[in-house]
Amino acid sequence: MAAAVEEEQTLPPAPAPLAEEPTYKTLTPSAEETQPHSETTEATSASSSSGLAAGERLGKSTDRDEALAKLNQDRTVSHIRAWEEMEKAKAANKYNKTIAKINGWENAEKAAAEASLKKKEEALEKKRAAFVEKMKNKIAAVHRSAEEQRAMAEATRGEEFVKVEELAAKYRAHGKAPKTFLCFRT
Repeated sequence: MAAAVEEEQTLPPAPAPLAEEPTYKTLTPSAEETQPHSETTEATSASSSSGLAAGERLGKSTDRDEALAKLNQDRTVSHIRAWEEMEKAKAANKYNKTIAKINGWENAEKAAAEASLKKKEEALEKKRAAFVEKMKNKIAAVHRSAEEQRAMAEATRGEEFVKVEELAAKYRAHGKAPKTFLCFRT
């Protein structure tokens, strides 16, 4: 009995009752057990004269021991269930924390990658815009150069026309034909 009391003191407090918690019967001591020790010995000596009474008392004692053993076993099973549930809850919480960390890491990495992508896209867009501007400027420079060359060609043609007209007027005034006419010499 002392071991059972000692076991109760060392066990942690029982958790909240589970759905399948066993029901316990309270054992009330018999009238013989509540009497002081001196009276019990008298009752024992009196009952020892009758063999039937001693057997009944022994049967009650073994029933009580069996009930206490069952109570201790049920209490142990209850503690085991509570411990199991607590450990499962710990494992579930640990899993949830780990999953939350992984999700947070994933979201942070995705955000960083998307920010990097956006930054690169903006840089490429600026580079593209600069290249497009450069090419437009080059096209405009080529167009200006072509216009200048056309203008020079037009001016050269005009000068050549004026020169030819002057020479033609000179040849008309002298009455001489030019020395070369269509690559023929006269």
